[in-house]
Amino acid sequence: MTVLPVLESPDFPSALKNLRKELQLSRTALADKVGLSTAAIQRYEATDNSHIKPSPQAYERLVRVLAELQVKSTVQPAVRMRPAPAMMDPLPQTELATPVLPAILLTDATLEQLIARAKILGAKKVTIEF
Repeated sequence: MTVLPVLESPDFPSALKNLRKELQLSRTALADKVGLSTAAIQRYEATDNSHIKPSPQAYERLVRVLAELQVKSTVQPAVRMRPAPAMMDPLPQTELATPVLPAILLTDATLEQLIARAKILGAKKVTIEF
């Protein structure tokens, strides 16, 4: 099952964007799953002069990851019909666990991962100056 049109198709940018939104993924979330930068995803989706085509390797990763996510999204509704007992009794606000942070050293993290980590920790806005 092909989830995206061929690279040369003029429909590729809009198809990628529509599928990403259908799967309820941000550009950053998709970039993390595929192993690309958020900027690359944005430029693949662009319909103006900033549009670029992904490399054949990046295209293959996009297709593979999006296909896997599509399969998972079609399977999940059946699972949601029978929620686990823990889901029915939410924990009081005082007993909620802290968010799970990925086990990545800050020195090894990408810019997108640093921003995501700051937002998990409660940052409303992240500004980076060079």
